[in-house]
Amino acid sequence: MRNGKAFYEDCGSGYDLVMADVPCSGLGIIRKKPDIRYKNPNSLGDLPDVQRAILDNVSRYVRPGGTLLYATCTVLRRENRDVVEGFLVDHPAFRLEPFRLPGPVGDVPEGMTTLWTHIHGTDGFFMAKLRKEHD
Repeated sequence: MRNGKAFYEDCGSGYDLVMADVPCSGLGIIRKKPDIRYKNPNSLGDLPDVQRAILDNVSRYVRPGGTLLYATCTVLRRENRDVVEGFLVDHPAFRLEPFRLPGPVGDVPEGMTTLWTHIHGTDGFFMAKLRKEHD
């Protein structure tokens, strides 16, 4: 255990790709799950801390040169961009990497994007691609 978070030493940092599809408020899928609007907003306040703790933990499994994908099904900046930007400040070995998505999204030169129902015709979703630098 490190900082109270499980880390499996035998797995080490040898993975080419790690995906963190973290728990979130789910506001990006509210049209499919309208009951989300009845969630107690007080229970959502700690989500960025939980998301960040998960991201911090799983980043340790990424090998140098490997990729870490961060994803949520929400459109809230505090659960998305803010989490990623804070992570990058504390983990200088990682950097955002441009990627390409099919359809109306196309190139994502910034390395992170939010999908919007009214723009992309999809559920609301966020994703960021982070590359761990070689040692």
